Amino acid sequence: MNINMKYYIVTIGAIFLALGIGIIVGFNLNNDQELTKQQSEVLGEFETRFDSLNKEKEELQNQIDSLNEDYNELKSYVSKNYSILVSDELSDKNTGIILTNEKNDYSEDLEQIIKDADGELAFNIVVNDAIDDENKLKELSDKLDTEIKTSQDCINYIVDALNGDSTKEDLQKLQDLGLIKIKSLSDDYASYDSVVLVGENEDENIKSSFEVKDKNIISKLKSEKKYLVAVQREDSKSEFIKLCSDSKISTINNIDEAVGKISLTMLIKDESKVGNFGIGEDTQDLMPFSK
Repeated sequence: MNINMKYYIVTIGAIFLALGIGIIVGFNLNNDQELTKQQSEVLGEFETRFDSLNKEKEELQNQIDSLNEDYNELKSYVSKNYSILVSDELSDKNTGIILTNEKNDYSEDLEQIIKDADGELAFNIVVNDAIDDENKLKELSDKLDTEIKTSQDCINYIVDALNGDSTKEDLQKLQDLGLIKIKSLSDDYASYDSVVLVGENEDENIKSSFEVKDKNIISKLKSEKKYLVAVQREDSKSEFIKLCSDSKISTINNIDEAVGKISLTMLIKDESKVGNFGIGEDTQDLMPFSK
């Protein structure tokens, strides 16, 4: 688990106090007796505060150790009972997966989570970087006899197609041009309830990529009243989850852990909660428990 920021503040404060004590002692060794007395009083106050900070640091460390122990026990319990905990949880749900960064493709793991909870997989589609290629969009417009000039236009068309407004053949045309990749598409794809968004990306250009793809996808799916959950792995340093959180959709930052997998089934089943779940200071709760 991430260590609480308060722990760092207390530690840094203790270090600066120690440095201050050393400076005062070294600077005033040769001063007169009265000044030395005053300095001794100040030094005593420093030492008292230093001891207090050390005690507070020790208490915080004990709290952190206790929380880590509780979390590890929870992870162990959830891992051992995962199948029982998720069984039938998504039996009446039809969920889609949209991936926006094929370099970090663990969407098949997400498919398995949905299947473990007895849910239906509506589709698993990759939105490629070519989504804003003007030449590709022009070619697509000609093939579909529909004006598509921007990445937003193209994403709108994809989502409309997934809603059943177009045909599988039209989605195939997008795939032929390299705009998307269809990993799976069920016969009942148009009746999906929610979408899991995967865009974990540690590249420097993630913000511009997010603007082109993920932000437009979120905007369009929200307008369609679809429920969205963005996921990321626990050790990832990507800003993807933070950007999704700023767009006011639910996020899970430990989807590779059993705890995160159960959080995903809970959110998809409920389809009403909006929050940030997982490990770390930017999260709302470990799991989306009802309160």
